[in-house]
Amino acid sequence: MPNPHPEAFPLPPEQIRALLDAAWACRRNEPQECVRVSRLVLAQPLDAAELARAILCLGCGLLFQGEFILAEPELRRALHLYGELADQEGQRISLNVLGTVKVRQGSPVEALALFLQVRHLSVALGQVQGEIDALNNIGGTYVFMGDHPNALHHQLLVLGLSRQHGMPYVERIALNNLSMTYNNIGRHDDALQAALACLQVQAEDEPTLDAMAFQNAGEAHFGLKRFPEARVMYLKASGLIGHAGDQSALAVLHLCLGQVAQQQGNWEEARRLFEQSLETCQKLGDEIGHAKSLLRLGELLGECGQVEDALSALHRARVLAEAGQLRSELCEIDLALSRLYRQVGRYQEALTHIEQYLQLNGELFSAASDQRIQSLRVQFDLEQAERERQAAQHLNAKLEATNRDLRATQAQTAELLVQLEQHANEDALTGLPNRRAFDAALADLLPDQQISLVVCDIDHFKSVNDRFSHLVGDQVLRQVGALLKSQLRRGDLLARYGGEEFVLLLTEVSQTDILTVCEHLRRNIEDYDWSTVCPELGLTVSLGAAVAWLEPTSVLQDVMRVADDALYAAKHAGRNRVEVKQVAPSVS
Repeated sequence: MPNPHPEAFPLPPEQIRALLDAAWACRRNEPQECVRVSRLVLAQPLDAAELARAILCLGCGLLFQGEFILAEPELRRALHLYGELADQEGQRISLNVLGTVKVRQGSPVEALALFLQVRHLSVALGQVQGEIDALNNIGGTYVFMGDHPNALHHQLLVLGLSRQHGMPYVERIALNNLSMTYNNIGRHDDALQAALACLQVQAEDEPTLDAMAFQNAGEAHFGLKRFPEARVMYLKASGLIGHAGDQSALAVLHLCLGQVAQQQGNWEEARRLFEQSLETCQKLGDEIGHAKSLLRLGELLGECGQVEDALSALHRARVLAEAGQLRSELCEIDLALSRLYRQVGRYQEALTHIEQYLQLNGELFSAASDQRIQSLRVQFDLEQAERERQAAQHLNAKLEATNRDLRATQAQTAELLVQLEQHANEDALTGLPNRRAFDAALADLLPDQQISLVVCDIDHFKSVNDRFSHLVGDQVLRQVGALLKSQLRRGDLLARYGGEEFVLLLTEVSQTDILTVCEHLRRNIEDYDWSTVCPELGLTVSLGAAVAWLEPTSVLQDVMRVADDALYAAKHAGRNRVEVKQVAPSVS
């Protein structure tokens, strides 16, 4: 782990990132080091993202140190900072850790609200593992509250997700959690089935999960009063846990094995196991385990007739439970004391402890009921918020679909307008620009350039229609248009002006050159093999051209009139001819 000297400030960004990575990695196993490194980083100048992460690391370290009161404000501060950064992943992690703090503080309803937010946020982010973690925490919180139906519901959701996404490790955890919950509610057959299913899942070797499954199977057998089978399962779990070195879990298994020995009448073995568990819990400072070990030992001693030793163990257990505010354990201890006092005829003490048991049990029941009601309210509120979010999402989806349809319609309309514009400016028969398009092109001409307008008319076109049919006449018009178009330069404009008349607009062509161009066009029409269109068909054209220098005062209609006059002259001179005229400049 990076360990800079405190005087080496300020630290470079890459070292700050390395320190934060190290703090996060050791938050569970070395929480004191996590806290130390986080505070070291917080003494540095940080940007908003680094500050949020450093505070989150500090809150996690404090949580795993057991400093729940100190951890909460840090985690809420981290949550606020991530909210300002719009960092949903940071918010998700902060909410999750804060929920864990609230569970440890004994505030399961608040924890439940936080974990439900984590789940909805994970779903929104598309994080399956995040949703699974949230569901596991929700299920664990319901177990803490004694709400086993809701716990089972969420554990089954985890099991479904793990199988859907091919996550065998998560599947094993879900099956173990289900087995524990089934045991808690007395459904020991279901608990055994879930534990055995966990052992059959093919996954990476994980002794801790195997040990948990064997322990769950042992508890199921114990609940079914199959004590030899329970002992076998507990011993398998004990062997795996002992190898892993988890003394706290081993102490729990010693209690379990002690209870089996007690049920089988092996009191010496039971006492040895209870005392072994007691010794381990004392060394670890495990108050709950310490109290439970004394409780089991006291019950055993009472059963063996060692009343004074039994009462001593139970009263020591009660002191521990009362000091640690272990109300569930305290309730169980008072019931055991009441039974033992009644067994030896000390009815007043028995009455005192049974009254304490009933009062505390009633309080626990009321608290559990209140928690269930509050949890239902929280769940209803969040589900209502989720329904509203989904409704808004559905509405947004509909709006988006409407917008897409609108955009598609607009695109179709634009395309249709283009097509309409094209049709409005195009001759349907020949595909050439029509008179409207040609007149628009003339209107866009700039002054101070020389232009030539050529009018081309098919000679005796009426006789073609009369002799060969209008269908042939249409073919002739298309072919004449194609022949004229094939001879034009880039930038020249050819249009069908109406009937059998075509017009050409050419720029920067002198009077001599336009004559050559028009003669070439005329011969091209005359020399074409028109029999390919219709047998015995022959065709010629007459062309009239006007050459003009455009001036700001030029009138294009005058240029067109001169071209028409030139065409008339060509027709009058016998057709199949070209006439070119120069347009005189206007006089200002």
